[in-house]
Amino acid sequence: MSEEKRVKEVKLEIPGDLYVGLERLAREEGYSNVTEYLISVIKNLVTSNGRVLLEDFSRLKARIERYIQDEVNKRLSVIDATRSQIAELYERLDAVQQKLSELESLVRNIYVQKAKISSEVQESTRIKKPYKTGIERLKEEKVVFESKLPPRIQHDRLFAYFEREGAVVLRLTRERIAIDPEYWKEFKQRLLSLSTNVEDEIRNVLGDKGFELWKTLYSNNAIIFDSRARKWKFVPDTVP
Repeated sequence: MSEEKRVKEVKLEIPGDLYVGLERLAREEGYSNVTEYLISVIKNLVTSNGRVLLEDFSRLKARIERYIQDEVNKRLSVIDATRSQIAELYERLDAVQQKLSELESLVRNIYVQKAKISSEVQESTRIKKPYKTGIERLKEEKVVFESKLPPRIQHDRLFAYFEREGAVVLRLTRERIAIDPEYWKEFKQRLLSLSTNVEDEIRNVLGDKGFELWKTLYSNNAIIFDSRARKWKFVPDTVP
C-alpha cells in the first residue's frame, strides 16, 4: 500500500458546544457522522499539490463558531423572551394580589362602618324612643277604640286605667272609647258648630280622626242631627 493511500489517524480535541454544532452541520449536509463531514471538508481544503492551508482551517473554525454562536443566540433570545414574559406575568399577579388585598380591606372597612352605624342608629333609636305610658300614647293618638285593640290586651283593665288617669271614657252600646280630654273638648266644639250632615263637609271640619269618632258616635245613636235647627246634638245621658 502506497504512502498516499495509507490511513492516518488524526485526533482533534474541540469544545463540546462546537462539537454539537458540527453534528448539526453534518446532518444538514447529509453526512451520517461528524467524522465523515470533517473528512469532506478537509478534502475540499486540500490544494492540488496535496497541502492543506492552515488559514482554511482557521476560516472553517471561525465559520463553525459563528454558526454555533448564532444558533445559541437564537435559543437564548427565546429563553430571554420567555423569562421576560414570566417576569411580567409575576408583576401582574403581584398587582392583582395587591388590588385584591386593597379591595378586601375596603370591604372589611365598609362592613365595620356599616355595623357601627347600625349600632349607633339602634342606640339612638332607643334613646329617642323611650317607653311611653298608655295615657301618653292616648294623648298622641287622641282616640282609642275598643274595637281596634288587639286581643292580647285586657280591655277592662286598660279602660279602668284610662279613667284613673283622667281620660274621657265613652261607654257606647257597641264598644268603649277612650279620648284625650283636650281633644274631646275640641271635638265637641267643632261638632256643635257644624250646620251640615254631609259626610264630606263633616270630614273637612273634623279631620280624619274626628270623622271616625263622629261616625262611631252616630252609629251608636249617641248624637243626632236636628234638621230644623240644623245642628248636631248629643243624646242625653250618652256622653259626658
